[in-house]
This record gives sequence, structure tokens and C-alpha cells, in this order.
Amino acid sequence: MSKKTETPPPTIITLTLPETGSESTLLIQRGDLAHISQFAYTTDTDFNAVIQQAMVALAVVENDPPVIPDTPQRKAAPSPTASPEPPEPVIRVPTKSKKGTIAIPARLLQITGGETDEAVQQQALKVAGRLLDSELWDGKTPIGIDDAPAVLRRLDGLTDKELKVLFRLEQFVQLHPVVAADEMDSPQDDLAEEQAAQDVPETSEAADTSEHPVLI
Repeated sequence: MSKKTETPPPTIITLTLPETGSESTLLIQRGDLAHISQFAYTTDTDFNAVIQQAMVALAVVENDPPVIPDTPQRKAAPSPTASPEPPEPVIRVPTKSKKGTIAIPARLLQITGGETDEAVQQQALKVAGRLLDSELWDGKTPIGIDDAPAVLRRLDGLTDKELKVLFRLEQFVQLHPVVAADEMDSPQDDLAEEQAAQDVPETSEAADTSEHPVLI
């Protein structure tokens, strides 16, 4: 069975002729290789000789074809990594039921009366602790305390059971308080920063988060 012979690629010649007396261009190509040459074009130009010279030049290129290096691949630019969000500030609310403290997001406990001194902040924490112990507050609903000392005095005369049975949460605090923009970050942030600086030690029961999950 005879083998099929491969047909050689055709030779393509492109001749560019400008005005007489100018440089002309001859491009000769066969397959992937080509050669370009220039010559002076006049009315007496011997095109057969020009083509023959181009054929010889192309044969030289074919005998020793140039090595063209591969284009290096562009490295993909690394995608920017998103900066991690800062942790939400929390405050530690003292409770009797847990015999320690419970971590509450600072945004859930606001002092709406405008007072931010340390004594008022500590009283607000005690109010929050009593409301958690009596189960009037679940530690998840945003509340605002307008007058922490007055609310604490009202709570001191009541047991946790009386608070749960006879009262409602809104009788002591504001639910979902709306605070002015310039007050949004002051009282509750001060509470969180103060407690973080104090680093109050907790009892083993409060520190065991598997037994007492943190309310959020």
C-alpha cells in the first residue's frame, strides 16, 4: 500500500511597487517561514532576478529557521484579600443565676439618659443583670436605660419571681431605643472599654461557655 505524499505548501509572493524611483518591497512566504527584501524600482527592473534572489533567501531561512522563544505566561494578579471585620465589642453583665457574668454585645445595652460616668455605667450593668436573672430580658433585645439609679432602686425591692410574674420589661427600660447619632457610640462603648481594661476574673462556671452559652 503506497504512502500518501504530503503536498508542499505553496510559495506566496507579494510585490509592492510604489512610484518609479522609490524603494519596492518583495515578500516571499512558504508555510510558516517568510523573507522580505527591498529593491530600487525603475522601468528597467528585472523582476525575474529579484524573484530568484528572494527564492534563494527563503531557502536559506528554511535551512536554518530562526528559533522564536515562547511568550512567557502572565502571572495572574493575586486577588485582594478582604480585611477581617473587627470583633464586636461586648460587655460583661453580672448575674446571680449564672454565678458570674454573661457577655452581651455592647450595642444591645444603651444608656439613653446621656449620663456616662462610671457610677451610672455600673448601675446600668446591675439593672441588666437583674433583668436577666428574672428572665424579663433575654439578652438579645436592644434595651435603653434612661435613669439607671432610679430603675435599680425599683428593682431592689422586688424578687426575681415577682419581676417575672407581675411586670413587663418595658416598665423598666426602653425597647429598641432610638438614640441620637452623637450618643450611639458613647455609653455602651464606654462600658465595653472599661470592662476590657479591668479584665475582671470570672468564676469557673461563668468561664465554661459550653455550660453557659454567651447570649448575643
